[in-house]
Amino acid sequence: MIIISLFAINIIVIIYRRKMKKQLLIIGGGFAGFWSALSAVRQSRELRKEDELEVTVINMDEYLTIRPRLYEVSLEGLRVELNKYFKELNIKLIIGKAEIIDPEKNLVTVATENGSRMLSYDFLILSSGSVLKAINIPGIEHTFNVDTFNGAQKLEDHLVELAAKNFEGEGAATFVIAGSGLTGLEVVTVIEEKANKILADCGKSPIGFNVVLIEKADQVGNYYGSEAQDYVIETLKKKGITIITQVSLAGVSLEGATLSNGQFIPSQTVISTVGLVASSLSSFFKGEKDKQGRLHVNENLQLENHKNVIAAGDVAHVPIDAEGNSSIMACQFSMFLGKWSGHNAVNGLFSQPLKPYNYTDYVTCVDLGQEDGMLTTGWERKLAVSGIEGKNIKMEVTTKLIYPAEDVQTALEDSYPSVPNVSESAV
Repeated sequence: MIIISLFAINIIVIIYRRKMKKQLLIIGGGFAGFWSALSAVRQSRELRKEDELEVTVINMDEYLTIRPRLYEVSLEGLRVELNKYFKELNIKLIIGKAEIIDPEKNLVTVATENGSRMLSYDFLILSSGSVLKAINIPGIEHTFNVDTFNGAQKLEDHLVELAAKNFEGEGAATFVIAGSGLTGLEVVTVIEEKANKILADCGKSPIGFNVVLIEKADQVGNYYGSEAQDYVIETLKKKGITIITQVSLAGVSLEGATLSNGQFIPSQTVISTVGLVASSLSSFFKGEKDKQGRLHVNENLQLENHKNVIAAGDVAHVPIDAEGNSSIMACQFSMFLGKWSGHNAVNGLFSQPLKPYNYTDYVTCVDLGQEDGMLTTGWERKLAVSGIEGKNIKMEVTTKLIYPAEDVQTALEDSYPSVPNVSESAV
């Protein structure tokens, strides 16, 4: 009887301890969410509190998608299995969509394939990312995008269908890309190469395509420094890309795109890259938001009205310097925001000092097609490297530097929030 009673008591103690674990909930498994989770585990071990913490990540699927590469010729290798890291580190992964957040009651409602479930948290990291900006024009559903893996896969499947017919038919060999931001430039300079690769995979010869870039501003790439902008325009012209400025999409059909100036371009492939806005989950929180819907945070990445909530990645508006620059919706910021977020969430849970975010470096790497790319430095986006060297730097960054280490323990060590010199690393 005594043995049975002791056994029962031990079971009760285990259950009690499990219930008493502090709950860290992370919404989103992109760059910010992934690194938040690893950083949280690392810091809980540092504080010797790992047994007192449960880390849970909510994500739409089981992958970390390498989003900056979705424009590329091939989609192979652009997703990393989250559970490769999470299982070894005892991080729970819930596949589903966070739909409602009640920050007053510390509750999140998640829709899963098995129905809705409600999760409570002691500390929340909102890293739900961004989505392509909605455009209210007729036929917008006929456009393609490379905003998500599914979107990129849909575009690729569409090109495969066109390739089966050798891109014959009105508008089949014409691609219209709306928007000349970084993604727009990469799509417009790579799409012909992608289409010809698909033709080659079908055993067919390459053909010529008509590639059109439309931009509502009066110049393409006007966010770059003058030398970098000139290089972009020169490169687009060399590649035979038609540039139409001061116009936007007014309507899209299966037959083509109607522009705001009334011009109609026959095309069976219209791709929208017109910008991003923060996840709608940011609307559940009080406080200031920027024009992209991103939540303003303090130096520790917390929301002023909800100190047990950190915003990271594309949902966070983070001041960078005294000149008024703020974080950009890009993986180079999301990765480091994640590393700081997990660290600070754990320290906040266990009453330890928080670490002010400190990352001021900024570079842009853009792929401009075969044997061409460009690296700019600083917030002025000054041209640093171009041509094949620029392409190689871009590939080094996106195929190696932004991937987590294959070894889980090495990745865990890499999650410490330290300040790198991105400019030196890239060059």
